[in-house]
Amino acid sequence: MGIRNVGMLTGRDLMQRQYKIATVLLAGVVGAGVVAPVAQASSPQATSGLVASPFGGVVNAYPKGRVISRHRLAIRAKPTTRSAILGHLNPGQIVDIKCWSRGQKIGNTRTWYRLGISTPEWVSGRYIKIIKGRVTHC
Repeated sequence: MGIRNVGMLTGRDLMQRQYKIATVLLAGVVGAGVVAPVAQASSPQATSGLVASPFGGVVNAYPKGRVISRHRLAIRAKPTTRSAILGHLNPGQIVDIKCWSRGQKIGNTRTWYRLGISTPEWVSGRYIKIIKGRVTHC
């Protein structure tokens, strides 16, 4: 972009005008880089638990839970011990929690946590301690 004749501006006025234009252009470029990822992450199709960071990239927004059982914890297909075992979690393991629901009573609680995975995978709330975030109802 060349310098055009802008009338009777002094050198200082011209520099201030160019500075303002550069500031507006920079704000537009930076704003577009932040708004686009946020718009993508907030679309109805985005259910992965990932949200856009204001500094670029994405962060995991799911609450975290720690397995507090002494032995491996069964991951179930439904919030009951009568459903199929899909896998196990190890003691001390940190997991993403998508939401909670009521299910079969284990110990003194009916709370079951759905793991932050695409398929419905459940673990008893009796053996999970929430260490970060707030778990919402499914």
